[in-house]
Amino acid sequence: MKTLDKFLDELASQDVKLWVKDERLCCNAPEGVLTSDIRIQLSERKQEIINFLQEANLHTDSKQNTLQPLERNGNPPPLSYAQQRLWFIEKMALSSNAYNMPLTLHLVGKLDYVVLQKSLNQIIARHETLRTTFSEINGTPVQIIKPTFELELPKKDLSRLTPSEQSTKLQQLLQQENEQIFNLEVDTPIRAQLFQLGTTEHILQITLHHIASDGWSLTVLPKELSAIYTATLFEKPSPLPELPIQYADFAVWQKNYLQGETLETQLGY
Repeated sequence: MKTLDKFLDELASQDVKLWVKDERLCCNAPEGVLTSDIRIQLSERKQEIINFLQEANLHTDSKQNTLQPLERNGNPPPLSYAQQRLWFIEKMALSSNAYNMPLTLHLVGKLDYVVLQKSLNQIIARHETLRTTFSEINGTPVQIIKPTFELELPKKDLSRLTPSEQSTKLQQLLQQENEQIFNLEVDTPIRAQLFQLGTTEHILQITLHHIASDGWSLTVLPKELSAIYTATLFEKPSPLPELPIQYADFAVWQKNYLQGETLETQLGY
């Protein structure tokens, strides 16, 4: 008897299609191809073929479901479904500053302004999504990932004000910053500014857009900033490993994975 691989190869060469549906073996073939001998072999080896096809499908699904870094070939990656929703809202001018995500850090102790600025820029270099703008090509929204750049860190000195004046002015400036709107086609989704309250007391405000961050990001960013700042201060390399996966990789994976039967299943759920 022929091996299963050889038998299936011969069927494929004659344009015979086999697949499994609801644990049943299905077949489609051009007229006259299914001879009595082939029909007998299909019947006798039905369970063997079903097992083979199911295993092959599991292997294919596993490969397709694995999140892999995409090749950076200059082609703008698509938006994730969450980003598409936010992009639509922004384009319709429906959000104002509703999707600004402010992060306010109270820094106590001697601060090296230059090292802090370098550390922020290392964070931006580390995360592609923080240096991404958005555009449309032939009506399709895409991510434009920019090279690393130097983020400005404006510094405002409030140390000469009385504590009461300082508190009032600080809240006013923080609110003004949070009310500024991101232009996602031009602005990268991160801004930062530093307020000096005293010789050893500062407030660092970082404003992110929700298209590039979430609540979890607001917990990760301070930890990474602290680690990089400490290392840079002592002229040591960053202790953080390079990220194997960027958000653009996830967006491409999501687009490829959520299609066909998988998409229908998710929508049905």
